[in-house]
This record gives sequence, structure tokens and C-alpha cells, in this order.
Amino acid sequence: MEQARSFIIQGTCSQIPMNTTMQGQNPKLTILVVDDEENIRNVLETVFISKGYGVIKAASGFEAIKVVANEAVDLAVIDIKMPGMDGMELLARIKEHSSEFPVVVMTGFADVEITSKALKAGASDFLAKPFGAQEVFHSVSRLLETRKVRQENRKILPYFKFQSEGEIPSRTENINGAIHYLTKHLKDIELCESSELSNLVIALYEAIVNGMRHGNGNDPGKKVRVRAEINYNEARFIITDEGEGFSLDGIANPTDSKNLYKNSGRGIYLMKHFMDEVSYNDQGNEVTLIKRRKGGARQVPGEG
Repeated sequence: MEQARSFIIQGTCSQIPMNTTMQGQNPKLTILVVDDEENIRNVLETVFISKGYGVIKAASGFEAIKVVANEAVDLAVIDIKMPGMDGMELLARIKEHSSEFPVVVMTGFADVEITSKALKAGASDFLAKPFGAQEVFHSVSRLLETRKVRQENRKILPYFKFQSEGEIPSRTENINGAIHYLTKHLKDIELCESSELSNLVIALYEAIVNGMRHGNGNDPGKKVRVRAEINYNEARFIITDEGEGFSLDGIANPTDSKNLYKNSGRGIYLMKHFMDEVSYNDQGNEVTLIKRRKGGARQVPGEG
């Protein structure tokens, strides 16, 4: 703990240069400072307040989790070595709450291994103790500016429509890559929660693999056509195979107990369970899956 106590901001509080352009312009930007050492929390608070940021302090990981869950916080600076919930566990919990939330970890000067683990676990930057005021401010301001630009870029996404299309050979190793490109804009426009997005991916996988196996008979010479049409309120996916098609009437109901261990119809059941609408063309070789924004269509921000 002596190394932590020797942490010194270069210069006294009165010598920390005031950034007049920053102060007053970002009154809503709040930094969470997490350290079991009270003097470190207080010194960092002084630095950040002098730069125009709001500060919330937490003396433990458990206290910090409550703050992240209930307060509007833009970035966290956390100590790695704390009693109880250490910084690595806290980092993991924060990332579960929001994968894009920026976290700066404070580590020992020569603690290369733990620094590497923290960065791999999702930390945005690290500060090796002891460090100076300008080093702290540079790290925090850079990350907050990056987050601001990302958020501003997202504001324009509701005004765009995204379309993608491809024809992939009937090989299952192609499916995950195809789904990645079909769905890459869904997270940006926040059409659905992360758990719903995971289920959507499962539904798409079942639709594509059905086309490859049952439609194209696993013939790599035959292709599955995949299309995505995405706007702010709806995502529509169309999967077409080169097979002769089939009749839904011939598919066993997977929810019936006597068909519990049969594969037939399982994919269709998952698609209908995870998507808002699933329909086939008359021939039965093309399926359309639709996912809508939860709560119904919303007005595009800024319009009306």
C-alpha cells in the first residue's frame, strides 16, 4: 500500500493548469474514481474538477457497481488492487453492464502482467503509479473525446437505410461470416437488446443452414442467397436456396412431446420464436425473417 500512498500529482492543486475551454463546456461528463485509498480519490477528484468534469467517488468495487448501475457516468478510473472485489472483477462487471464503457485502470509501475490482462479484458487505457496530473488528464480526455465522436456518429444512423446481399456456397463454415455482415449495423442503431441480438443470430443461422442442408442438399456447387434490409425500426432478412422448396405442412411440430428429440422443424421453431415474423414464399425455398424495434415503430430523432 506504500506505493499507492506515494502516488503524487505533479504540482500542487493550485498549480494544475485550468483548461478554460473544457470547463463549463462538459458539465454533464462525469468520471467515476474507484480506489480504496481516500487520498488518491481526493487528489483525482481535484484534478478532474479543475478540468470541468463531475466526479463520483467509490471506495470499493461493490460501491462502484451500484454507481454504474444507477448513475449517469461517462468513464471510470479504477485501481486494480483493492480488497474485496478487486479491479479485474470490477472491470468485468462494468463490461457486462456496457461493453463500450471506457475504463482506465491504475496499476503498479512494473506490473506488466496484470496490465496486459486488464487491457485484454476490455480496459481502454492504463496508468502506472506514480503518475502526473497531465498524464491522467490526457488519458481521460482522449477517451471521452473518442466516445463523444462515436455517439455523434450514431446520431446520423437513424436517417440511413442499410442493404447488403451475397451468395454463399453451401458450406457451414461460411455462415458466421455471412451473419456478421448481415447484422453489423443492428448494434449501432440499437434495434434490440444484446440478448435479443444473440437470439436473432441463432434464427439467421438456422435459416441459412436449413437452406444449405435441406434446400441445397449440402451441395457446395449450389449457393444460398442472403439479403438484409435494415432501417431504424425494422430489420428484414431474406434467405433463398436453389432447392425445389418444401411444404410447411410436412414439417413435424417440434413443440409436440412425441417429436421432442426429432430435428425436423426445430430450426423453423427457433426462427419463429426469436423473430417477430417469419414467412415463406409459395415454392418454399425462400424465407423472410423480420425483427422490429421493441415497443413498435419510433419516430426518427429530429423529425416531426
